[in-house]
Amino acid sequence: MKKILLSVLLFFAITSTYAQRNLEIRDVSTELNVFSGKDTEAGMVISCPMNIELTFESTHDKVVDVFNQEQKGEENYYYLRFNTGRRYSGRKLTMRANDFNPITIDADLSPKELKQYKLLDPDAEFVYGCYYEYRKRGTEFFQQAMYIEAREQYSVAKECSDCPSDSNIEELISNIDSIMVYQANAEDAYKTLNYQKASELYAKILTLNPTDTNASEKRYTSSRLYDADCNKYYDAAELYMENGEYDKALELYQRVVNENCGSAVAASEKARQIQVLLQNRKQKARVVAYEYSKSAPIGITTGSYKSRKVGGYFSFSLHPDAFKLIQNDYDKAEKAEMNMSFGWTLCPVKEAPVWLFFGPGFTLLGRYENTKGDGSIYIPYSYKPGATPEEIAAGKVVDEPSLKIHGAISPEIGLLGKIGPVVLRYTFQYRFPLSKDDKELINKTRHVFGIGLCF
Repeated sequence: MKKILLSVLLFFAITSTYAQRNLEIRDVSTELNVFSGKDTEAGMVISCPMNIELTFESTHDKVVDVFNQEQKGEENYYYLRFNTGRRYSGRKLTMRANDFNPITIDADLSPKELKQYKLLDPDAEFVYGCYYEYRKRGTEFFQQAMYIEAREQYSVAKECSDCPSDSNIEELISNIDSIMVYQANAEDAYKTLNYQKASELYAKILTLNPTDTNASEKRYTSSRLYDADCNKYYDAAELYMENGEYDKALELYQRVVNENCGSAVAASEKARQIQVLLQNRKQKARVVAYEYSKSAPIGITTGSYKSRKVGGYFSFSLHPDAFKLIQNDYDKAEKAEMNMSFGWTLCPVKEAPVWLFFGPGFTLLGRYENTKGDGSIYIPYSYKPGATPEEIAAGKVVDEPSLKIHGAISPEIGLLGKIGPVVLRYTFQYRFPLSKDDKELINKTRHVFGIGLCF
């Protein structure tokens, strides 16, 4: 009796095993496939007919990470993510589906590698009726990017008597119509060298049909040519800017921005700089002037005096004796004064050609003093190189003098007016000496007059 029962169980097990059908698997990966995840990860995209649900098992992963699943056309797409490294060497992936035998494939992946597999049911034509048969044929044509043939098969499937009421066949036909429009427009854009538009249109095709190898290759080529054009425009703009041809440079920088090139951010900043420069030129905002004051007759100032915005300036002046001071000419360096200031400019009355400016400054005064005694100022020609101690003791000459620097904080305020290309500038400066000695040597106030050009 036991032998009979065992034989019956064995019969049913064998019958059940042979009742299972086999799925066909195809590797449809391309060299252009790159996984978009982390540098230590790899991925797989597995598609199968929409009536088949898959589950996954891995020899090296407790749970297979299926991070996305979607339906495109009449296929289910599974997106898998895997960690890579030595510990995952020799990994196998098993796919299971009801009524089908399991399929096991190699999943020993390299970092950033993306594999794409397609599962097919070779016996489907003997299982399904009119609708599914023609729909299946349409899908096969669609995956080969044979859109006219695919549309014909889908149209026949729509007329089959067993076509489900909730069928999405109309959506599939609509997708083909969209792809054919995208394809025609992409070809036109490519022929007219509009590689950015061509790349975008091919990307739309791939969104609807990821297996369209022609669109994938054309998109890659368009993107490469688009990048080359972007670099060409940016390099030409840089050259124009370097040569002072700002209008031409601005046009090309703006083109880089409008076409959303990789260097668009840098180009946008360069375009902004040129626009500010051209606007300042229009306003003749840049000023360079010569300045004179009694204590420091050699002076220059430069700055931007804008009509509607705050600008800035910098001024520097000195007395010619400062050069004698640098040369250690004790007898001629009597009034070695230097002034430096900076600050802000603004137009207090709209459209008026008058500007107010103000800011901090600093004054330095260098002089030679007697090394011995009460620190009194050195009298020119009272020092004789090589003098003997007896001569110095007799008061005929003095020791070699020493340099002393005095200073003051010198805030200032002033007015600037423009008369055509000519500017007139007046500055009032009040000085706060840093020490009592400085107070005795540095004048409390300073008046400066300037004349120059604006451009």
